Amino acid sequence: MRVAFIGGTHYVGPVTVPLLLEASHEAVVAHSGAHEHPSVADVEHLHGSRDELLAEGGDIERWSPDVLVDTFAGGATAERSRALSACAHRSGAAQIIAVSSMDVYAHCIDAGLADGSGVVAMPPQPLPIDEDAPLRDTPYPGGSAAHDNVAMEAALDGPARITVLRPGAIYGPYPNTRERYFVERVRDGVHELKFPDRGQQIFHRVAVERVGRAIVAAIERAPEGFWACNVVDPYDWTFAGLAGQVGQLLDWEWKPIDVPFADEDHPWAAAHPIFGSDVRLREILEVREPDPRAALTETIEWLWQHRDQLPHTTASSQQAS
Repeated sequence: MRVAFIGGTHYVGPVTVPLLLEASHEAVVAHSGAHEHPSVADVEHLHGSRDELLAEGGDIERWSPDVLVDTFAGGATAERSRALSACAHRSGAAQIIAVSSMDVYAHCIDAGLADGSGVVAMPPQPLPIDEDAPLRDTPYPGGSAAHDNVAMEAALDGPARITVLRPGAIYGPYPNTRERYFVERVRDGVHELKFPDRGQQIFHRVAVERVGRAIVAAIERAPEGFWACNVVDPYDWTFAGLAGQVGQLLDWEWKPIDVPFADEDHPWAAAHPIFGSDVRLREILEVREPDPRAALTETIEWLWQHRDQLPHTTASSQQAS
């Protein structure tokens, strides 16, 4: 298949493109040209603004892709989705793969993600969250019309196959993952670690390699029509358990401090567990790698090797003083 990856030079793309080539697909990366990554150096690049690349008669249309992959970097909107759909229609692409997010589910609002304004005492959604769970019907708290995955998904149109992948919080060898929260504190010599409500939060996560494998598998196995699939790890740890795993990997002892959930200095601030079903991912797309323990080890080792490049957060500086 001829696969056009829109964006593709920051986080998901550098993992996915080599997997596409390994699966014997032909790939092109369409992006602004402002950032390059060695993992995508061996494929053709189309440079221009998003509007230019997707425009009628633009470079993507002329390349004649069979599949369009879009992570909607910089904002998921209905307008961007319509431009993608129009390009797919003109170029004759048979499939759109849109990388959305688990934030589309109403349960994520109930659990208080983003600004915490939507917390409910008794969430009605059973866990794990499957793809038939209710979607939110309001903008994401703290967000804006400039980024709304629900609106983006609803506006997709055109090809016979429209595949929407809904990842959890993506982690991997990259500086801006939530796991750096732990590594920064170890680097800065901070043993104290705040455990909101004893650290029992379970926050949906997924290894970036699993996202890449899901994209490749979707080309081969996604059903016809509009089809959504959670892209999540098959198991996870509570916040406290995750901290313990990181401590073991870095030979570090934490001094837990129990604080109220409302404490703002916490990257896993979920009032209720958020855990997605991976049944479709596992049984239909047949994606079962990587193992989360191995992926966590790779992430922490990479962050530790690059620890001097990570920012010194206000929180870690205050706790170290």
